[in-house]
Order: sequence, then structure tokens, then C-alpha cells
Amino acid sequence: MYRQLMFAAALVAAAPAAAQSISQQDRATGAQADPQLVKEFGGRYSGPQVSLVERVGRRVAVQSGLSNAQSDFTITLLDSPVENAFAIPGGYVYVTRQLLALMNSEAELASVLGHEVGHVAARHSASRNRTATIGGVLAGVVGAVAGNGAAGQLASTVARGGAQLYTLRYGREQEYAADALGVRYITAAGYDPYAAADMLASLDAETGLQSAAAGRSGQQLPTWASTHPNGADRVRRAAQLAQQTGKPMLDPPPEDTAFLRALDGLAYDAKGAGKRIRIRTVKAGDTVDTFARQMAYDSLQRERFLTLNALDDDVRLTPGRLVKVVTKE
Repeated sequence: MYRQLMFAAALVAAAPAAAQSISQQDRATGAQADPQLVKEFGGRYSGPQVSLVERVGRRVAVQSGLSNAQSDFTITLLDSPVENAFAIPGGYVYVTRQLLALMNSEAELASVLGHEVGHVAARHSASRNRTATIGGVLAGVVGAVAGNGAAGQLASTVARGGAQLYTLRYGREQEYAADALGVRYITAAGYDPYAAADMLASLDAETGLQSAAAGRSGQQLPTWASTHPNGADRVRRAAQLAQQTGKPMLDPPPEDTAFLRALDGLAYDAKGAGKRIRIRTVKAGDTVDTFARQMAYDSLQRERFLTLNALDDDVRLTPGRLVKVVTKE
């Protein structure tokens, strides 16, 4: 199944000024849309990782300047096998378990959520003059989230209700603006600002991996043809934003062992596939290939292992390090 990340496919309406907060109209619209969106995009995930996502999301949201941001935002981990993150009016922010599995630090999770909060604070959807009705919210998410089978079902449901379907595409400048706000928020929250570039690089690598798995290697959409900026472009820009914070770059960054251990047992891929993320400790004599053989796939085992752990092809694993593998239950 080809899974294309639509990073920050948000339909949001919130005021940017610190003295303001999310409007009552947006709260009502989001509260009405949330149950159906959750249902159509896999339901709420119920694993122990939920509290981690909620905690990090609120820690980042409070940096936006929106009053009562911690309580105003609802952060949801979706039980979906598609790498995705998006938001709707009322401060509802969503991230899928499949995207969470690709992350290697709490700071990377913060960068994804910070980008979404950035769209909220900048009122990007308001600038597009979209009416925040329940039908518009659902249709906007359908149009923006590609590669999800549930999206087609939801589109049909909304269409039968008479709502006009449209595809929500932020302009590149709005995406870059949300990237900039996200870096600002995670830095203020005490996270490594370079994590945003690391996360975008992982997403770019995952897109290439999925294309290779589907037999489309080398056929990526060019920057101008994409609904979102090209991965390489955004990685470079995110690194520049991090440099502008004045924070030193740690190369390599320290391993976030607490975060990795928190991912152990996370469901992976399609429901019913019986696959989970497992955290392994590297022992003397272990190599990339020994771990790659543990990956529950018939093809591209080495490539999948490297991408999941954001590792270079020539990496040498050191004893004591933690790595992720995908195994059958």
C-alpha cells in the first residue's frame, strides 16, 4: 500500500495574538467534526503511547501564545497505518501511530505537533476564506489526506450530505511559515530545534522507501507538482531555521532512550497484520544485517530497518544502542 505523508494537512482557524484564544464557533465546529474524523481514520489508539503524545502536544501548544493553549488543544493519536498529521478548527490536532513509529526522539514528535500548532496560530485556513462548517471540515481533511482508503469512504459520506468537496492545499509560503513557527515553539519548549530537519529527512527517506516498495523508484513528484514543498527543500530550510536560534547542533544528537523505550509494543502497518515496533539493545557482534533479518517483511528488509531508525547505510552499531525493529506478534 502506497502511503504518502501529507505533513500538516490542516484546516484550522484560530487567532495569533496572545490575548486571544480559540473562538467558540471553532470549538463547536471541531467538537462536531472530531468524532467522525476519529472514526474514519482508524479510531483513537489506546496504547500507552497516548499519554506521551498528549503531553508533548500540550507542552508545545502553550508556546503559541494562544491563551490557555494547553487546555484548548486536544491532541489525538490515531490508530492509522498512514504516516500523517493534521488539525481541524477548535484546536484538534491529530498524529497517526504510523508516523509516531518513524520518530526517534521526543523532539521529533514535538516538531510535528509544533508545525500543526503553527498553522493554527497563523490562521492559515482563515486566509483561504473557507467556511468552517462540519461538511467543509470533513471534506477538507478528505481532500488533503492522500493514500488513506478511509478517505474515499468519508468523501462519499460528505458528498451525500450535500457538502462541497475541495482539496485543501496550503501554499509553500504557508508551509514554510508553519515550519518556522514550529521550530520557534519547540525551541521555546526546550527541545532541540534541529529535530525538525531530522524529522523531515526521515519523512523524505520514508517516501522514497515506499516508492521503491511499490516499484516506483525515481518517480517522485517534483516540487512544483506537490501539494507540499519537496522534502529536500524543507530539510534545508528547517536546518537553517535551527541555526538561526543560536543553539549548537549536536552531531550525532544524543539517543533519546526514554522515547524509544516508550515506543515498544506500538502497533505498526495495517490493523490485523499483527506487526509491532519492538525495541532491541545492540550487543557485541550485532550488525545492521542481523537486525534487518528480524524485520517482518519479505523484501527491502535492510532498507526498512535503516529508514525506521534514521541510519546511514554505512553505520556501525555500537553495543548498548537501542534500535527499532518490526516483528510479528
